[in-house]
Amino acid sequence: MTEEAAFTPLVDAHCHVDLYPDPQAIIDASESSGIHTLAVTNAPSVFHHTRQLAAGKKFVRASVGLHPELAYTHAGEVDQLTSLLKVTRFVGEIGLDNTERDKEVRQIQRRVFDMILHECASYGDKILTIHSRRASKDVLDAIGTDYPGRVILHWFSGPLRDLSVAVARGFFFSVNPTMIRSTNGQRIVASIPRDRLLTETDGPFTMIHERACEPGDVQEVIEFLAQQWNVDVREARATVQENFQRMVDAPA
Repeated sequence: MTEEAAFTPLVDAHCHVDLYPDPQAIIDASESSGIHTLAVTNAPSVFHHTRQLAAGKKFVRASVGLHPELAYTHAGEVDQLTSLLKVTRFVGEIGLDNTERDKEVRQIQRRVFDMILHECASYGDKILTIHSRRASKDVLDAIGTDYPGRVILHWFSGPLRDLSVAVARGFFFSVNPTMIRSTNGQRIVASIPRDRLLTETDGPFTMIHERACEPGDVQEVIEFLAQQWNVDVREARATVQENFQRMVDAPA
């Protein structure tokens, strides 16, 4: 490992920058530290602000999303989301959440998700960061076997059989500090191929040292991966960066 590799950029593939008390400070810190940060949004109506904050940045990318837990109340924003696909490759947070018990709400979630997937597929090069809590099989069914784009399963917590299906389809997985602290999370991380693994914070919804996680805190996941893979921390960091770059650079 060369000295230059020690400065390999970190990757935060899923961060709700707009929900911090000072979003600009988070973006500026990511930019100055060289942390590739996907600034996901929960509704299209807040995307413009995030995009403005990230304008001109090398390491921060704004992502347009419609969170499944908001699909019922914000279903009318789907057209707004699809109209924004022309200005960003990055789409998220989107997906399904089966902790919701109301059948009608879940049906709307699926309808919204299907519409977004359909529109993204027409571009062929979108990078999707997807929520699948208790819904991994439904998410896999919705995406299908030959989706024309890149898929990141954010904070995956489903069964290993669904993980194996996702791996076979070429999907990536983003892992955060909370995942590596649980037995189930560690089991999932151990099952993810090294060339499909990305790091994330899901900040500010995750905590570290009694504060909200920030993009630089993915270093804790890197250190965990280095131990799991029995490699130097710099090599683990380089592997995640290479995965991210390969995903972004892959032809449509």
